[in-house]
Amino acid sequence: MEAITKKFKDIGARVKIFDLQNTRNRRVEDISVNILSDRKGEYFDITLEDPDNIELQILDTQKDDKHLLLMAKTNAAHDNKKKFLCGYDERHFFSCAIPETAGVSTVLGAKQALKPNDLIDHEKRGKIKTKNLHKRKRTIKGGKIFRQGEFNFIRDENFQPPKGSLTVIHKNEPMSRGGGKPHMAEYLFRRGGTQVYVSGRHPDGLTEKEYKEFLKENPDAKKWNWSSRVRNPKVYAKGKISHLDHKTLNLGDVWHEVVLNTEDRARARRNVAFLD
Repeated sequence: MEAITKKFKDIGARVKIFDLQNTRNRRVEDISVNILSDRKGEYFDITLEDPDNIELQILDTQKDDKHLLLMAKTNAAHDNKKKFLCGYDERHFFSCAIPETAGVSTVLGAKQALKPNDLIDHEKRGKIKTKNLHKRKRTIKGGKIFRQGEFNFIRDENFQPPKGSLTVIHKNEPMSRGGGKPHMAEYLFRRGGTQVYVSGRHPDGLTEKEYKEFLKENPDAKKWNWSSRVRNPKVYAKGKISHLDHKTLNLGDVWHEVVLNTEDRARARRNVAFLD
């Protein structure tokens, strides 16, 4: 594991690798990659279910960008590879699972694989320069694209929420994926999606039917501080977008379509949803 440790050190990071068989109170599927903190600061926490059956490799390292691409390969009969983009973004380290269908082997390839097709098509139409593909602020023909963490904001000067008494513009509305720290939108409009009930133990939410059945079987769960949210709606935002780990983004008075990255399509990042 010394080679793995050195590669993380090359991007200015520390890493601790744990054997699940010798570690209590952890549940992982093959491998988990998290960011934890101790007295020395943040570090990458890699937990392996069965170290003898999992091989770790660093496929690519970009020292200046403080990013690397980690691969975990099991020694099973079938080809089982999971890849994680690990790096530093604005103020903190992060890890992000890459969809297995992407077949990437470089940091730049991993970043591109995290973009949904709609965003890639939008960038192609805007003739964005290759050197600007992964900037947090990308200027393209006909507008701009901004990124804050896993959220992308595509400027749409032609969009306006429909006029009517039923139209609701939410103020200071949280947006999150699963149980992550929410991004707060100063102004937000949504349509569609599924109404769900969210708690700390069910961060991705239960539908109303699932929620009622769950409470019927677990009456004590009523005390779990549930909140009503909407899963996977179509979302537009404007104004300031804030987050504890990122610099506040000001979208101004123009509506932007909110698009998430593709991490939820990776097997290593199961059961995640866009919650507003």
